Amino acid sequence: MPIFIRLSHALLLGVLAVLGACGGTVSGPGTSVPEVKLPDGVVTVPPTPGPTQLMGVYSVIAGTQELLSIATPSHEWYAVYFENPVSATPSIFSGTVTLGAGGAATIDTLRAFQVSKSPAPLVGKANILGATLSSYNFTASAITSAANNTLSFTSNALDAATYNLSNFAGYGDVQGTPSWQGTWYDGITSNQTTLRLTPTGTVTSVTSLNYCDLTSLALQPLVSANMFKVTLHIPISGVGGICLRTKDRPNGVDFNGIAVIYKSGLAGKSWRMDLIAVDSSGSGISFRGDR
Repeated sequence: MPIFIRLSHALLLGVLAVLGACGGTVSGPGTSVPEVKLPDGVVTVPPTPGPTQLMGVYSVIAGTQELLSIATPSHEWYAVYFENPVSATPSIFSGTVTLGAGGAATIDTLRAFQVSKSPAPLVGKANILGATLSSYNFTASAITSAANNTLSFTSNALDAATYNLSNFAGYGDVQGTPSWQGTWYDGITSNQTTLRLTPTGTVTSVTSLNYCDLTSLALQPLVSANMFKVTLHIPISGVGGICLRTKDRPNGVDFNGIAVIYKSGLAGKSWRMDLIAVDSSGSGISFRGDR
């Protein structure tokens, strides 16, 4: 059985001292140090990679394209991809991250809601490398109707002056006035609106998107990160029309997701909210607003 031996500095000095006493040479000016051979079976054990860390709000912007992603403490991952903000609603991605070690992670079931490519959510897989609280590399495959199509990017965390992951998320960050001025997206259409929330994170008036009633929307601060848990139930009864999301769903449809608030880059605005919520299939809605 191999024996694992580690020689401390003091022990090594002791070995050299014995060699000197026995007529060997000892290190010093103009002298040589005898070769000290370790016994057979001694091996060098490489350090064990630490667990992968991936949590926070990350963003990558290239020209008019933007991909904002949120990694939660419970290892859920959400993203909105503004491929062409002028003429199209953003694609919505979601999945559960399996953390490995040394910056590696996977999303074994990545759901992509890209209406421009498919009316129903598509399923793929994502590999993540080099993940830290500062950045990560992401590659997803088979998430469009073309099986060989991939989505690949390197994303950096929002800087600490824009968003602080460790800050306490409170209802005061989202409720009251001024209201959030922004746009709801559901992959089919968009609706510019004013969103006002109560001191308990619920909406103050009837809110709808594409005839779907969003009035039950609720935000709840997370304890472990500067984020808000999002819940929403869309009932079968529409607002002024038929909500296609509840077709063949007599009990309505439930959504879960995440929301974050960070400093806005718009002139005259202080804060921005990004909200993403998906149903069990990965079909989703999102909101981006500033105040």
